[in-house]
Amino acid sequence: MSTAELFLAPDEIEEFIAETLADDLLLWIGDEGREIGLCPYITFYVYHQKSDYLPVADKIIAISKEFEALIDEPFQIVWKDDTQDWLPANDPRLPTDLLKEAKDRQDNLHSFWLMATDQDSDATTARWAICAKVDDVGMRYTRLKLTFRHKWYNQNRARWQAFVKDCIARLQPEHCYSGFEVGNGGFNILGAYECDVLERICADYFYGMDIDHTSTMAFHSYRFHRDDAQFEPELVEGRDPSVKYVNPSNLGAGLRTPTWCFLLAPYWRAKLGKSEAEVRAELDDPRIEITAIPFAVGPHNPNGEAALWIRLGELDLHPVKNGVPDLLIKANRLIRPVRCDDLMLLTLDPWDDDPNPRFDYESSLRWMRRFDEDSDWPNAEIRAKYALGYVKRPNILAGNPCPEAGWWFTPAQANSRRYFKQGEVMPSVGGDYGLTFWQWSPDQSTPKL
Repeated sequence: MSTAELFLAPDEIEEFIAETLADDLLLWIGDEGREIGLCPYITFYVYHQKSDYLPVADKIIAISKEFEALIDEPFQIVWKDDTQDWLPANDPRLPTDLLKEAKDRQDNLHSFWLMATDQDSDATTARWAICAKVDDVGMRYTRLKLTFRHKWYNQNRARWQAFVKDCIARLQPEHCYSGFEVGNGGFNILGAYECDVLERICADYFYGMDIDHTSTMAFHSYRFHRDDAQFEPELVEGRDPSVKYVNPSNLGAGLRTPTWCFLLAPYWRAKLGKSEAEVRAELDDPRIEITAIPFAVGPHNPNGEAALWIRLGELDLHPVKNGVPDLLIKANRLIRPVRCDDLMLLTLDPWDDDPNPRFDYESSLRWMRRFDEDSDWPNAEIRAKYALGYVKRPNILAGNPCPEAGWWFTPAQANSRRYFKQGEVMPSVGGDYGLTFWQWSPDQSTPKL
């Protein structure tokens, strides 16, 4: 795209938002080979010592193989780390011993990348993708990002959640987030400008969109804000131990605003000063699922406390016109004392005369705080129109009576919006989508004849 012209005109924005909600997130926009759209993802951020580089790489390699066994579309291109290029998934030049590849990269003082996508281009939003970077520099989290298909998830919710919980137990991450994002797989900065622009556009329409830039958010800088002498003595040699500094724009400074699933690791729960029972009491709601996952005893978890994997209702973009989601208000009230409000949201710095909307410091701060009771995001007029206190209507499985008269739709069928009377049985639409769930339509207007 040209950075001197508008990426999307106002009418194109409205069309994109409407079609995204109606089309099960199958809509992409952008130039050929660089099309982007919204998709579900999960990212694990793992802190480890240098001595754990290979064991962590081995776990990520194993998880990547299990992930590939789940997907319903094959990978098209795969990253070859030693030559730094993308190859067709069946190319004989791809290594068969990935752990050896990781060891070779470590021996040559490089990070190990493991990447694949079901698209023909790494700059296109994937239905299925894996992007992992195992770091050995002592300042960044190792991270594993998985992009997954929305339609597949709707048919395999229990299977996916079991897989995720197993990944958390094995990787023991310090951060983990899942929800919707403007997806480019996390591969690099290709398409970063377009993603930055679309994220800022969508932020005005969806409370449930997350921003997960692993390349810019993954600094933890433990040398500055933790007692790391027992791990890396050379990192603290000569430093005044009374000086405690943490870069507030990275995830080492705190938790990101949760939009669906997030991890409350032992370190951050200790920072909150709350017991597991207190967290459960504060998030007591039948729509919230909290799973305690055992974490190993260590310097940052001396009592062997469990991590809490928290799912805030159903996977949802939460359109702004539906009001502020009460579960997200509740969760952000909990984590607010350790929230990373100053998190850097841009991949590329802004420049003068940029015609496209992008986050700046002020809007980033407001967006991170959008679920606070005193927030005016996206603006005061819209916030007042769709006032706080909104309670999300549940999705209704076909065969059950309609709980409230109005317009409903199902992602299992295009153009499915229809009016149901209260008590009317909501039908199955059949097909290969799986179970039919009816959702309350953001558009409650009666079509004009």
